[in-house]
Formats: sequence, C-alpha cells, structure tokens
Amino acid sequence: MHLILVRHGDAGAYTLPDHVRNLSPLGTQQAAMTAAWLQQHYQPDHLIVSPYHRAQQTLAKICQGFAEVPITTLECITPDEDASTAVNQLGDLPGECLVVVCHMPIIAKIAGILTGEPPEAFALAEARVYDMGIIAPNLAVEITRFVPTC
Repeated sequence: MHLILVRHGDAGAYTLPDHVRNLSPLGTQQAAMTAAWLQQHYQPDHLIVSPYHRAQQTLAKICQGFAEVPITTLECITPDEDASTAVNQLGDLPGECLVVVCHMPIIAKIAGILTGEPPEAFALAEARVYDMGIIAPNLAVEITRFVPTC
C-alpha cells in the first residue's frame, strides 16, 4: 500500500487563531502544484485531512482531480496531537493508497514512527510517498517526494 503524507501550503502570517488560518496566495499555488503532481502519478482511494482551514483548503485543490474519492476528517492530525494516536487511527482506515493532509510537527513525527527514522521537517505543500504492507511503526519505506517550487 501507499501512504502519501502532504503538508498544507503556506498560510502566511499568524493574524488569526491557528485553526482558522487560511492559505495565502502562495499557499494556494503550492497546493495546486502538489495536487497536479499527485494527479499525474497516483490514484488515491481515500483522502484524510485535518479539520484546520489551511489543510482543508490544500485538500480542496487535491480533490479537484479525485472527485469520487471518500474524505475523512481526523481531529488527531492537527499540529500538536500525539503522532502514535494518529498512526493507529490511520491504520484503521480502508484503502491501498491514502493521502493525508496535515501539519508540522505531527506530519514529521508520523513519518518518523512509520519509517523508524528521526523526524524530518516537511516543506510547505511537500508530498512524501511511503510504501508499506500495513500502516504500522517501522514498516514504511519512502519511495519518492515532491516539493513545489514557486
């Protein structure tokens, strides 16, 4: 199976509470580039997203190419949640190609748990693709990544 972890695009300045910050124009462009890359290379069968606005807006760009794919919003993938809980909940979701849109630092911690490697920061709107038999600690191998340049 493939698990594709995507960090949201740029949200600009902290002028609103964190959960309602929106993508900046740059973030919208970044999200569109990542969405186009995903559409060229993958066919997800489940989309998972944080409830925070900027993650939802990033997913909206991705959804433009995958209109029929089911979406699950998970509260446990917001920035400061426990990554082990997130990995457990992701493991309960159906699908052979999952796209997860969330935030730093949890996205790096999820990747670290899955690969058994130290967490590594994700760039804005970066997508990393992992191959594994099941979603569980130490079973994932990163096979590719995409970082939008704009």
